[in-house]
Amino acid sequence: MHRLRDFGRELHNTRIVRIGGTTVRVLSLERIIVIKKAANREKDRLILPVLEDALATLKTTRRK
Repeated sequence: MHRLRDFGRELHNTRIVRIGGTTVRVLSLERIIVIKKAANREKDRLILPVLEDALATLKTTRRK
């Protein structure tokens, strides 16, 4: 099981972020990591340690 959801379900799990004058929807870092693991492409495998480290840092920062 790849644990990927269809676009409509993923869309409901986004946050709306305003960047400059543009509003965008952003998936959680947790979901991005799951999707990249499931894709299992070389470029995704290479970035996973960076994303996982960023997630760990965010979790540590949120606890303070």
